Amino acid sequence: MKAIIPVAGSGTRLLPFTDRIQKCLLPVAGKPILSHIIEPLIDIGIDEITLITGHFSEQVEQFTKRYPGVKFRFCKQEKRLGLGHAIKLGLTDDESPVLVILGDSIFKLDYQEFINNPHNRIGVQEVEDPRRFGVIDVHRDRIIKFLEKPEVPPTNLAISGIYYFASQKELVSSLDFLIENQITTNNEYQLTDAMARMLETGSIFSYFHITDWLDCGLYETMLSTNKRLLIDDQNVVSPTAVVKNSNITSCTIEDRCEVTDSTLNNVILLSGSKISNSTISNRIVNYNEVVSGITDSGRKATS
Repeated sequence: MKAIIPVAGSGTRLLPFTDRIQKCLLPVAGKPILSHIIEPLIDIGIDEITLITGHFSEQVEQFTKRYPGVKFRFCKQEKRLGLGHAIKLGLTDDESPVLVILGDSIFKLDYQEFINNPHNRIGVQEVEDPRRFGVIDVHRDRIIKFLEKPEVPPTNLAISGIYYFASQKELVSSLDFLIENQITTNNEYQLTDAMARMLETGSIFSYFHITDWLDCGLYETMLSTNKRLLIDDQNVVSPTAVVKNSNITSCTIEDRCEVTDSTLNNVILLSGSKISNSTISNRIVNYNEVVSGITDSGRKATS
């Protein structure tokens, strides 16, 4: 079985950090976001992973070399025409199943249980304000409708970004239909629209409750995910980093960083950064940035 992970985006919401790195390679809890996504797939025996690349595609290809036992394919999305278009690049027109996971989210779930299903299955999570998300309408254990940011949501079940398709052929057919008929949402070919088309043509979708959906697409959510994964105030400190006379909790500290006479709580230090005589919480410190003599509570990161 194969998986498709779209990682083509430029990461504008995570500037300036994504000026020099693909956003899926930014670290949370001591390793790149993409590692958190790929490693559970390897654990359940996924034998082929297709990465839809774009921005800094060469970095992604180089990164995958740390997993020599996995077959990786790379499809470059030359034009940003939407998530549906991106996923189509990685599909094959056959009846084999495929697992699709968005490249800016980390999921804690039983992956084997998730894919052990004869029909299509969508990961969802209960949210307080479903108007901000794509949501589903349901009847018993089946999805009967997909809606994008509805004003009056029929449920509070938000589409979380992990999908199992029992047949690639059915998904290809629906995406082809969108493209041939130029059916777009916000001028893009959307995966949600393709799934809606699949429902219309008789495909069956069930849903799966996700309890831990850890988003990494925003500054604040990267920090909250870092804190959530570093349970019990652990830290991950690179062997090449130096920490002296400092108190650190829930921190990710990358290569060649230096922390001196400081107190840090839920801070991500990117490579080469230096902090001294400071008290900092909920902050990402940029590559080679020097911080000295400040007290900064940063941006709020919820646990």
